[in-house]
Amino acid sequence: MAGYNIECDPGDLYSRKCYVINPTTKAREEIIGYDSAGNPLSKGATSAAGTAWQINYTTLDQSGNAYQPYGTAGVPWTLSGIAGIFGVMPSSGADSQDWKYITEVAPGSYSRKMYNQRVCNPLWPTFGCRTADPESSNTVTTAPTESQPAPGSEAWYDKYFGWFSAESEESFSPRFTTAGMIVAGIGLVALGRRLRD
Repeated sequence: MAGYNIECDPGDLYSRKCYVINPTTKAREEIIGYDSAGNPLSKGATSAAGTAWQINYTTLDQSGNAYQPYGTAGVPWTLSGIAGIFGVMPSSGADSQDWKYITEVAPGSYSRKMYNQRVCNPLWPTFGCRTADPESSNTVTTAPTESQPAPGSEAWYDKYFGWFSAESEESFSPRFTTAGMIVAGIGLVALGRRLRD
């Protein structure tokens, strides 16, 4: 049979539950949402320990027949959420507790949530924490480098060669110290002796 093979309970459009028929097991699976392409996400049976149900993803092949690309394993999850499925819209007839179960109760859901919300020091011996905040670098554990002007810019020339410039705000004033005068005097005496010889 071509198409998703969706059945719905009697009732109005916005509060009735709809089901997709699993193409492999022929079981009715309650639709809890749709992806951005309109493919249904449903509650499927699972044998995973501690899990009440899993999300199954049903899509159409090139002939228009329904199939579940992830098979009996259900939709895979990554640390950021459902893998490869974007723009999930909950079904109007689905129970709101279904999404709470997926995001806060199901095994691994709290770890995903904490990973996405908590930033830890990279030196802590723990799993389930990001070690860097992707939006900023305020979690850097090394000493910050002092800001350097871009090479070749006016600020760079002022920083390294500004004392040659008469327009510089800080005027260069040579300092005469006793040690400096003694060294200069010895140099002049040595130069004078060489010139005389």
